[in-house]
Amino acid sequence: MRILFFLESLHAGGKERRSVELMRYLINQPERYEINLVLTEDQIHYEEVRDIGVDITVLKRKGLKYDPSLFLRFMKVCRSFRPDLIHAWGKMATFYAIPSKVIFGIPLVSSLIADSSRSYGSFSGYAALLRTNLLFSDIILSNSYAGLESYRIRSPKSRVIYNGVRLSRFNSSSAADQTRKELGVTTKYMVVMVASFSSFKDYDLFVDVASGMLNKRKDLSFVAVGDGPDFGRITERIKSGKISNIILAGRRRDVENIVAAADIGLLCTKKEGISNSIIEYMALGKPVIATDTEGGSRELIIDGETGYCTGRDRYEVIRLIEKLLNDKELASRMGARGKERIEQYFSIEKMGAEFNDLYRKLTSPDRIKQSVIAEESIK
Repeated sequence: MRILFFLESLHAGGKERRSVELMRYLINQPERYEINLVLTEDQIHYEEVRDIGVDITVLKRKGLKYDPSLFLRFMKVCRSFRPDLIHAWGKMATFYAIPSKVIFGIPLVSSLIADSSRSYGSFSGYAALLRTNLLFSDIILSNSYAGLESYRIRSPKSRVIYNGVRLSRFNSSSAADQTRKELGVTTKYMVVMVASFSSFKDYDLFVDVASGMLNKRKDLSFVAVGDGPDFGRITERIKSGKISNIILAGRRRDVENIVAAADIGLLCTKKEGISNSIIEYMALGKPVIATDTEGGSRELIIDGETGYCTGRDRYEVIRLIEKLLNDKELASRMGARGKERIEQYFSIEKMGAEFNDLYRKLTSPDRIKQSVIAEESIK
């Protein structure tokens, strides 16, 4: 099967990591997959994509954020590669793929929903773009039911396939003591948050929680892993507030080692789809706290059993952290139950099998025949 993956970039992010893991899974299946990856930016954070047998085509924008030439250039790639299916990741990738889908009759899968934070009006340009993508895509994918609900997508085309992780990533033998030493952590306990410094995450709450802990405990450090547009502002806030129990690790490639060295995984966020960070915390057996009571975290975390979904209240987050630190048996039990949940429901094998099944159905001879009949009846 020949699949054309289309993403705007492979910068650090949940959608990007998910696509790379899926390509790795498909390439290693007994059924032969041939994959061409099309990007609009040549900066690649996930360098391993170069080693898994995927051809990469970069269609750089020509000085415009929304470059109309991408429609034609993508069509040329389709004409050359002749894919059985296009899998677009994101709103603009889907939009640029529509003419190729219509002209060449190629099934179009759109991984359109990766969050649950609708923030646009019904008559905005974004709403029009979303409706266009919904109209022309054969399948609309979300990684959470909360995402579909947030964007009010109730189409029979919609599907949910949860994020999956490669569990072998979490068999690290790195010593926790060595990792903490490299980070500069000298305290007995450590809370980690892995997230981009962007408007979608609540690093201000993270700082508030750490600041509130300063007078309560001297044996706890807060480590933030990631970067982004808010990194400088948060850094200045920490310095000006003299909040000494926070360590900013920046963007790292050894995230698994850092999480493994922590006692608690924290995600201060406004609203999530399915967070890869929370999956990673749970896969490494850590109890988790997420400030997401309306998004997809409720589909991932069993509240009170694998961790806590709570509101964005600094005092409640502080209370829950202290509860876990003071009750090692509870923390260990939650971590173990969380790891079991990831292995059962959020593995790359489960996610990959669901995508494999979807691709087969979309490219089956019966479906293609039905599509041809439907198009002829419209004519």
